[in-house]
Amino acid sequence: MKKLLLFGVLAVLLSCKKDKTPNNDQLIGKWEYRGTGGCECVPPKDPNSVKPGNGNIITFTSTTYQRFNKDTLIKSGTYRTRRYDDAHEQIMYDNDTSSNSILFFRVDGKILTFYGTVPLVVDGPEYKYEKL
Repeated sequence: MKKLLLFGVLAVLLSCKKDKTPNNDQLIGKWEYRGTGGCECVPPKDPNSVKPGNGNIITFTSTTYQRFNKDTLIKSGTYRTRRYDDAHEQIMYDNDTSSNSILFFRVDGKILTFYGTVPLVVDGPEYKYEKL
């Protein structure tokens, strides 16, 4: 009887699929650029571009985004996210499935980090934003 119960529990656990669609709530809001790090990248030419109030902002609703550069709208559209694996999430803008348009990201509290097209590459660039 115990073996049958154990088999039943295992069958249920193994048949469950993980949801590959993360909750977009973590992105909703207004994020301001704070700098590029994680590599030996050239710093921004404008030293004010990483200070609060710099105007380099991305805003997210549950399905749309807007990018601003110095408070001027430069791009807007739709986005969606998905869980790549247990540790990584990706964002895709405007249903563009080309490999250069699907970026890895992470939200840690009030910090949003974009990693590029490869998850957490050693010495790769990290683009940091702070939630306003």
